[in-house]
Amino acid sequence: MNRRISFQTKLFIVFSMGIAGIIVSAFSVFYWYYQKVNIESMVHTFRGESQSLAQQLDNSIYTMDRLVMQMKFNPTIANTFYYLPYVSNAQTYFDDHPEDAYKVKEAISSIVGVDPQIFHRVSILSRSGAFLATGAYFDKVTVRDRLQTIDWFRQFEKSEYRLLLPPHRDDWDNGGKLVISVIRKLGDASSPNALIEIQLPYDYIETMTVKSQTGGKRVLIAGSDGQTIYPFSPETGLTRVREAMSGVQAQSEASEGQTYERLPDGSRQLVVYARAPYSGWTVMIVQPESELLRPQRQAGYLFAGTGLIVIVLTMLTSYFSVKMLVKPLRRLRDSMNKVQLDSLPDAHERLAFGGVVPHNTHNEIHHLHHSFRKMLDRLEASKEEAILSRSRELQAHFTALQAQIHPHFLYNTLSLIGVLGQETGNREIVQLTAMLADMFRYMTYSAEQTVTLRDEIQHTRNYLNIMKFRYEAHLQFAIDVPEEMLELRLPKLSLQPFVENCFKHGFAAKRYPWRIDIRGTLLENGCASIEIRDDGEGFPHALLERFGHGEASAAKGQSFGGGQELGVSGLYNTYARLQYDAGGRLDFSLSNDPAGGAIVRIGWLQPGLPGERTQGTGNGGRMQNADSTRS
Repeated sequence: MNRRISFQTKLFIVFSMGIAGIIVSAFSVFYWYYQKVNIESMVHTFRGESQSLAQQLDNSIYTMDRLVMQMKFNPTIANTFYYLPYVSNAQTYFDDHPEDAYKVKEAISSIVGVDPQIFHRVSILSRSGAFLATGAYFDKVTVRDRLQTIDWFRQFEKSEYRLLLPPHRDDWDNGGKLVISVIRKLGDASSPNALIEIQLPYDYIETMTVKSQTGGKRVLIAGSDGQTIYPFSPETGLTRVREAMSGVQAQSEASEGQTYERLPDGSRQLVVYARAPYSGWTVMIVQPESELLRPQRQAGYLFAGTGLIVIVLTMLTSYFSVKMLVKPLRRLRDSMNKVQLDSLPDAHERLAFGGVVPHNTHNEIHHLHHSFRKMLDRLEASKEEAILSRSRELQAHFTALQAQIHPHFLYNTLSLIGVLGQETGNREIVQLTAMLADMFRYMTYSAEQTVTLRDEIQHTRNYLNIMKFRYEAHLQFAIDVPEEMLELRLPKLSLQPFVENCFKHGFAAKRYPWRIDIRGTLLENGCASIEIRDDGEGFPHALLERFGHGEASAAKGQSFGGGQELGVSGLYNTYARLQYDAGGRLDFSLSNDPAGGAIVRIGWLQPGLPGERTQGTGNGGRMQNADSTRS
C-alpha cells in the first residue's frame, strides 16, 4: 500500500473490507439456508399432495373392485348368468325375459347404487353374447357387434383374474366418453360364465387433480408400464411420460420420493412421486426448477439490496468512526513531540530510526512511534536505577531479618537445655537441642545468600528429624541425592520451606501415616533436579492453575498476587529467590501425583557443577538417609 496514504485511510479501507466481507458472507449463508429450507418445505408439500392424490385414486379403484366382488358373489346375478350358456337365443335372453333382467338390475342397484357422477356404468357381459348394464345409456346392437372384436375381452376371459383398464373410450356407447374400468370374472376362474365391468368417469381424476395444478405445477399419473394415465390426449391416446418416469423408474423399489430430471433443453424439473399400492399407478407432481426457485430468486434480490444498503451505511459509519479515532492520536503525537524535544541529541535520534526522521510521512502511527521511542529512551535510565535500588532494598531486608534473632542468646539457651538433658541421661533432649542449634546456626551465621546443596540437605534433614521426634512412627522420610550434586550452589533455605509446606498444608487433613521423599537426579547432559514428594492431599486446583507446571506468574514478569489468600506465601517467596538466583536456567514445576500427594520439582539446566569427581558404585556415591528411628 502506498506509503503516502495516511493511517486514517488505511484503517478505513481495512475496516470497510472486513465489514463488507462479513456482511456478504452472512447474507450469503442466510440466503443459502433460506433457499434450502424453502425448497425442503415445498418438496414436503408436494410429497403430501402426491400421497393424498395416490390415496384418493387407490380408494376409488379399491371401492370399484369391492363392488364388483359383491356382484360376483350375489346369488341372483351368479345363477342367472350361470344358466345363460345353456339357453337358446342367449343374446336376446334379457329382451325375451324382462322379469329376469329387472331382478338382475335390481340386485346391481342394491349393491352399487349407481350415481352417474361417481360411476359411469356397471355392465355384465356373457360369453354367450348376453349383455346387461345399469347407469349410462348403451346401444344393444353396438354392444353385440363389439363383443366379438374387443381384444381385451377375449384375452382377459382366458387369463387375468382382475383387469384394470387405463383411460379409454367407452366401448358400449358411440358417444366415446372417457372412462376407467375395473373388470372381474363371474363364475369359474378357468371357464367364466361372464365378465363384470364397472366404469369410473375420467372427469373424476380431472376434478381430483385440478387443485394441485397451480403456478406452473403439473400432475402426472402413470401406469406401472410407464403409460400416461393423466393427462389423457384424445388425439394420441396413451403416451409415455418419458422425462418424469425415467428417474422414477430408476427408483422402482421406493414407494415415494423425489428426483431431479434434466430436460432436452438443459433445464431441470423436480419430480415428487408416490405410488398407489392397490392400483400400481404412480402419481407425480412435476414443476420446472425455474418455477421452483422463483420465490428464492425474488428473496435473493431483496437480500442483495438490503445487504448493499447495510454495507453503504456501515462504510459511512466506519469512515466517521475512524476519523474520530485518529483525531486524539494526532493530538497525542503533537503533545509527545513537545516533551523535552530539545534535550535529545540528533545522533541518538538518527540511530533510533536508521538515520531518517520520518517528517515526510502522513502515517500518524509512525509519528506516534517516533515520539514514544524518545520517551522510552528517557525512561531506560530510570528503569536501571529502579532495578538497582530494588536489589539493594531486598539485600537490606534479608540482612535485617537475620539480625532480628539474637544468635548468642539462642545458642546459650539451647546449650543449657542440652547440658540439663545430659545430666538427666535423656539423650533425646541432647539430640533435639543439637539439631535445633545447627538449624539456627545455619540460618543466622554467614551473610552469604547461596550455600551448597550439601548444607541445605543437612538443614532439611535436621528439620525432618525434629519432626520425627514429634510424630514418631507416624512420619517416614527418605533423602536420596547423588554425591555429584552436593556441591551445587543454591539460595539458602530453598528446600526446607517446601518440606514445611507438607506439614502445614499437605498433611493437614490426612490421617497417619505420612511419607516424604527427597530425591536428586543428575542427567548425562549436565542438568540436575530435585523432587520433593509427599502422600498428602496435594495442591489445590486454584494454586495449580496460577502457579503449576512451570507457568508461575513470576516467570513472566508478573506479580505474586494470590499467594497470601491461598496460604502459600512462603512457597511463592522461595520460588522468587530461586528464580532470581538461577534466572533462565531454572526449571520449576508443581503438580499432583495421580496416586495421591504433591510433587515439587526444582531443576537446573546446565548447572555447571564444579570439577570432575569419581562416581561411586552402589550406594556409596550417594548421600542417603533411610527412615530415621529413635534409639
